[in-house]
Amino acid sequence: SVGLNTLRNNNLLPSPTQSLKVKDVYEAFLRFDDKPMITHQDAVSNSLLRYCQNGEFCIASGDGSSFTRYYLGESVPFFNVTDETYWLVDKSLKPQPIPVETPVVSNFGDAKSTEPTTVSESPDANGGPRTLRSVQVSGRVPLDQYTQLFSSFIMPLAQNNIEIEIRIKGKTTAGKPITDNSPEYKVVKEAAKQLGLDFEEE
Repeated sequence: SVGLNTLRNNNLLPSPTQSLKVKDVYEAFLRFDDKPMITHQDAVSNSLLRYCQNGEFCIASGDGSSFTRYYLGESVPFFNVTDETYWLVDKSLKPQPIPVETPVVSNFGDAKSTEPTTVSESPDANGGPRTLRSVQVSGRVPLDQYTQLFSSFIMPLAQNNIEIEIRIKGKTTAGKPITDNSPEYKVVKEAAKQLGLDFEEE
């Protein structure tokens, strides 16, 4: 493992003004002989995950200037220290969730979003609010707005026996073909297996 003090003494911890690419942190132990020798990347990977879960710093996914997901006090699914998209970010930079008192149905740009489906009981005899059996929102959400799903729908309904169904479809493009031996294919197929999800290909 790699100690927190070792990371601190070698300037490998993030600050409010500087985030660090996880891959650069890992490679620092391989390239420079002034740092402790590691025998396997798991030593760095497991240590960074442990400090993230302990709340020492965030692990975020993005390009270094903007991030689509922050992990703090939780595990990072399929974390890989050689992945260019993972960064160490100061925990003070993690956006705070916006309190939501009632479920919000949003129209995500060009997304085809339906109105909530509700099954209601009879109106209260005293003219009070109706008690609904359930609410449901469905439709397509653009990739750049998928993070809003958590704050707009999942968090408000977290105490209501929420059920989540997903459907993710990736298509071959000229610049990024999908083959049955590509890393993306293998990662997605294995993840679906581990999570018990159906995996289809054509």
